[in-house]
Amino acid sequence: MSKKILKKQLKILPFVAIFVWMAILVTVENNRPVDASISFIGKEIDTGREEKIESLEKFFEAQKSPLKEDADTFVRVAEKYGLDYRLLPAISCMESSCGKRMLPNSYNPFGWGIYGKNAIYFKSFEEAIETVGKGISEKYVAKGLDTPEKIAPVYTPPNSINWRNGVNFFISKIENPKLIDRSILFAS
Repeated sequence: MSKKILKKQLKILPFVAIFVWMAILVTVENNRPVDASISFIGKEIDTGREEKIESLEKFFEAQKSPLKEDADTFVRVAEKYGLDYRLLPAISCMESSCGKRMLPNSYNPFGWGIYGKNAIYFKSFEEAIETVGKGISEKYVAKGLDTPEKIAPVYTPPNSINWRNGVNFFISKIENPKLIDRSILFAS
């Protein structure tokens, strides 16, 4: 090989190396799983309905919660009002230990409308989930209060930091299905 050709090859070698390196990065980035666990209250998470229900059932079972039977209602209401399906269960766990500690026969695991001597009673958990889901959507999310951080000062003004931290804790404990290559897997 002549010195002239060798010099030309050495001059373009860094460009070839950069091109190969960029091609590898793009390929690796495109093969990463889609993380469907990122959610915003007021936005739907693009995962399967049945997987969300199963996730809530497992969560409520681990909590020994009477709300396990209403997992389907939680998911349906979240979809209806465009909420993260984990929000209402997390609020119920923060407000009533996942439905285990609430006013007798109130079916109100959310603490919705309970202050001082005032209390709202529902006929069933299903009615409570529907009412509170609609209320969160209309009174909070529609006004831009779309995260636990933004909701907390209005939902529970005297104890907003503790409430926010508790709701976020319970949201993090609910397994969130991830969409990977069009098949559903559970996050660890």
